[in-house]
Amino acid sequence: MSEGNRATFSLVVDGVDYAKEIVPRLIRLSLSEKLGDAADELEIELANHDGGLPTIKRGVFASLSLGWEAGEGVKLGLVDKGRFMVDEVEKSGPPDTLRIKARSANLTGTFRNRKDKGWKNTTLGAVLRDLAAASGLQASIHPDLAGLALPAIEQAAKSDAAFLRDLGARYDAVATVKNGTLIFLPIGASANASGQSFGSLTLKRQNNSRWSFTIADREQHDGAEARWHDKRGAKAKTVKVGTGKNAKRIKRSFASEAEAKQAAAAAARKAARGEYQFTYQMALGDPGIEPNQKVTLQGWDSEIDAVKWLVNEAQHTLDKGAGLTSSIKLESVA
Repeated sequence: MSEGNRATFSLVVDGVDYAKEIVPRLIRLSLSEKLGDAADELEIELANHDGGLPTIKRGVFASLSLGWEAGEGVKLGLVDKGRFMVDEVEKSGPPDTLRIKARSANLTGTFRNRKDKGWKNTTLGAVLRDLAAASGLQASIHPDLAGLALPAIEQAAKSDAAFLRDLGARYDAVATVKNGTLIFLPIGASANASGQSFGSLTLKRQNNSRWSFTIADREQHDGAEARWHDKRGAKAKTVKVGTGKNAKRIKRSFASEAEAKQAAAAAARKAARGEYQFTYQMALGDPGIEPNQKVTLQGWDSEIDAVKWLVNEAQHTLDKGAGLTSSIKLESVA
């Protein structure tokens, strides 16, 4: 990292910014963001050789912004990375350190309680809004998914968190909770649920950065098929999406043709991703990179540069030795 490059951050806990107090003690700050249903994870390790750090309580909320205040070849300014709830505090030594872990989703309370509930003649959006309201959350649901019809669906002895994960897998969607909001949108969508564009991103090779390109060893599917029960004909029928020569078969059966077709389309999209994988450890980090962004690589070779990429994971790390770095995992999209 250039001597002129200076990273910075803001960490506001209960309205107080602790960044200045933390900087002299900071060993490592790491933020991990993943595509899909996993909560973002924030971990901060601090030196506590003199025992002078105040006690950090579980359950408090912290807001993080991360970025660069000076330098060349970097984007200047802070990037808001959201709000996190502290769920684990660890003291260890020697040397004496304090480690704080926090998650973007509030995984306590009713959101983790098992329950039995059913819906009939409704929409996916209505079900998701019910889940959000039960835990005092806002709901941000992409319009492409909100209006999908659901003749009947059961939440059988599952927590709201587990049920949300199931719905995300069924519809091939980002299904998570961030900043007090339940978020549900298609993986690979060009805009979020509010209509704001994710924007395309072009990444170039950097000095002192490491990368790896992999052709995944996995079964290749060229589509998907799903079964549904035709009540009028009193028999099972199948819908297919794709060529069907090596279609992925969905095990469960659906109540209507429309539901089966939607599930098959989602499974086909999922099967088409990940043929190629790319990891990139950036010596000069970019905290603006986040999961579900579409990426173009430039400056490698004709095979790698030609692939359409999607950010699957992003980890941003700030430490006293290496500065601000980013490690990202990309997967190919059709």
